[in-house]
Amino acid sequence: MNSRKFLKRGLLIWLIACLLSSVLLYAEQIRRQYWDLDRAFATAFAETGAVLTQNESVLPLLNGDENLAALRKKFPQIRDLQKTQGRALDAARVEPVGDTQYWLYNPWRQIRVLIDTRSVIGAWPHFTRLSLDLRGDASPPSEEAFWHWQRQFPQHTQPFILRAEARPAWLNVAPMPFVLLWLGWAGVIAAGGVILWQRKQRQNADQRARYYQHARLNTLGEITAGIVHEINQPLTAVQTWIQGAQRQLHQGNPEAVSQALGSALVQTQRIAELLTRFREHVTEERVDLDEVDLASCWQQVGNLLEHERTARHIRLTHDFAPDARTLCADRLWLEQVLHNLLSNAIQAQRERAAGWVHIHSQRSGEFIQIEITDGGPGFTPEALLNAFMPFYSGRQGGIGLGMTLTESLVTRMNGTLTLDNAPQGGARVRLQFAYHGSQENG
Repeated sequence: MNSRKFLKRGLLIWLIACLLSSVLLYAEQIRRQYWDLDRAFATAFAETGAVLTQNESVLPLLNGDENLAALRKKFPQIRDLQKTQGRALDAARVEPVGDTQYWLYNPWRQIRVLIDTRSVIGAWPHFTRLSLDLRGDASPPSEEAFWHWQRQFPQHTQPFILRAEARPAWLNVAPMPFVLLWLGWAGVIAAGGVILWQRKQRQNADQRARYYQHARLNTLGEITAGIVHEINQPLTAVQTWIQGAQRQLHQGNPEAVSQALGSALVQTQRIAELLTRFREHVTEERVDLDEVDLASCWQQVGNLLEHERTARHIRLTHDFAPDARTLCADRLWLEQVLHNLLSNAIQAQRERAAGWVHIHSQRSGEFIQIEITDGGPGFTPEALLNAFMPFYSGRQGGIGLGMTLTESLVTRMNGTLTLDNAPQGGARVRLQFAYHGSQENG
């Protein structure tokens, strides 16, 4: 895939993402307008309901002789106060006067008050229409209403209905979120494009490396076949000389036994030389060891195994002495060693509801001693005996090369590795490295 085609695809993806997300963002802003109006209607209903409740509470306290001006200072919705005569107790308690006013009667005291609702419902300009239905007519909303609200009050004597209508402000949307959205998509797609392009280049490089590795393995196979062929001859000779030495020993001929064993020794020396030559072909390059921050390596390993730790509820703790945080090693190899040890500790506690792993470091002279303990069952006697043997694993399904590799890496960093069980239970791994200085791996 060339860069121009890659750029065209990225631009097309950006346009599609901007279009879809802009539609969703616009719909979200319109939806927010609706919910703002819905909250405003709820507030208007609550405030109007409070006024209606206030009317019902004040009316029984009046006798008709109160000063109207003083009464309106406290209750501005009351426009008039009158006495009535001979009104039946079961007569209607409410008598509408127009669309915004009504008489509220108290037949027991033979008085009535004129209530004006405009002081309450007239303070909500966001609605195209806000009205109080005094007669309780179930009239449908107007054709111009896009949104409609309707709710009846629970007051017994004033069971009015509050109605509201509104239309969205289609053009009253904030432009800045759209600009930020488009810029954000541009940044995300650009970053994703760079990552994909680098991954593609890395895949091409990995493929070339696999070709080189395949060629190297073929060469290694040829060398191995040649070494096996060469070793087979001295091994056969060693077997022959040892068998001859056994026969001469039974016959009581010590000089012939000594000669046969000497010849077998020569053949074993030849085998050693052949293996040394083979090892020179396949050994890795030497690596310079330098000062490495132990705490940083442990944190990196903990981050790499975060999913395994959290899935099994493993808690990590550490205690690094101030003078035992830096040691002489190769950072990549040290992280691989700690990764193998921490992974083994997590696997050992997989059957437990919660576990822990603790690492402790201290300085002893020119060396840094590291101790890793866990809350697992510990090493079995068989595991302590065979832990560093290739292909031995105490876990079902394990390959059995992790501890072998770990010991090899520790040794090549001029360190030591020992295994045992802690007195309080659980496995304990002890490591020792040089404190400082630049060295070559051993």
